[in-house]
Amino acid sequence: MTEHEAWDAGRGVWKLNADRALQQDEVQIVDLAGTVLAVAEITGLAKVTGLANSRDRYELQGRLLLGDERVGKPTSTPHPSRNSVAYF
Repeated sequence: MTEHEAWDAGRGVWKLNADRALQQDEVQIVDLAGTVLAVAEITGLAKVTGLANSRDRYELQGRLLLGDERVGKPTSTPHPSRNSVAYF
């Protein structure tokens, strides 16, 4: 999977705390093993509508940081979640 594919697959649609997400600078898309697949600078959120149970669901908007040195390595901030998104 390329960084672009990981970003497209992992940036939404998520139920998340919008205020908390917007307070962060970056997002890492990680696989279930904790390997970083993509890193992006968070520039905003888009509220998702029109889906069943779409209340409080968002898509992250950002600038993909292609070639970031963290890609392909274990995330430095593991978390006990099955979500493939963590924002920092």
